[in-house]
Amino acid sequence: MKLEIADSFYQEEERCGYVVSEHMKKVWAVELDLLYQLQQVCEKYGIQYYASGGTILGAERHKGFIPWDDDIDIMMLRDQYDLLCTHADEFEDPYFFQICETDDGYFRGHAQIRNSNTTGVLVDEVKKDVPFNQGIFIDIFPLDNVVRNRKLWNKQMQRIDRYREQAKKLYRTTEGFDPENASSLRKAAHLVAPLVSKVYSWRDAYRKFDEECRRYNDLPTKYVGKISFQPYGIKMYDLRSEFEGTEYLDFEMLKVPVPSGYKVHLRRQYGDYNKFVIGTADHGKLILDPDIPYKEWIRRYRENPEELIHEPSRET
Repeated sequence: MKLEIADSFYQEEERCGYVVSEHMKKVWAVELDLLYQLQQVCEKYGIQYYASGGTILGAERHKGFIPWDDDIDIMMLRDQYDLLCTHADEFEDPYFFQICETDDGYFRGHAQIRNSNTTGVLVDEVKKDVPFNQGIFIDIFPLDNVVRNRKLWNKQMQRIDRYREQAKKLYRTTEGFDPENASSLRKAAHLVAPLVSKVYSWRDAYRKFDEECRRYNDLPTKYVGKISFQPYGIKMYDLRSEFEGTEYLDFEMLKVPVPSGYKVHLRRQYGDYNKFVIGTADHGKLILDPDIPYKEWIRRYRENPEELIHEPSRET
């Protein structure tokens, strides 16, 4: 890692009545290092980014991670996100900037920066032969304009869902076809998929998905949102006016930029954000291992899945 972290950071400690293990401290360190890499690139190219969701909450309430959280979330207005994507090659091994264009089969609609020497695998996906990088990650969400007309909004959200599902299904019957885990229907689809792809491929579907997310970005809308990730996540929409300025909050040994209206953001998403319930922020079914490269972890899983997966654990 390139970020200098004191040895004392890794020690198990109790925060807000919750014990943060040495293992989770190692995971946090990997994520902080990924955030540090992002900061270097954004500073180099003048790219504006903001902490998002639980990362803002952690910075405001804990001056770092929520003690029972396991990730870092970043958001950017779409033009800044696009600029960052043009500099994907700035993240050199073991760092990897993951979007559909850099990692076939990745259809989450937002970017992730991963450390390829670690493991960050979703249990729900581990039984599938997913082809993309699965190192520990931080999320980077683009913010697109949200139209206020209910009818137009509903049609846009439906198209976003539809095109992404088309991309996934077409990919799984072509380049991402897995004969061992495929259903009879998918095997049959695989036989005709090459012909279909000449007319309409998974790349065509994903391009339509991306275009749909941007549909109203030339209009002066009141709200922006992570519609490429959660189209119907109304609670996660933000007022554009909240981004008129930037403040900086402590986050462990770093500082993170937050929108000047971040307290409005927190109240809308969490209500009384100073009240909390211990253990409600982690991803639950996410396997996080800072010591094993994901390719090695997957190899071990294929040899003995019961040894590596149990319900649920962040400390496998």
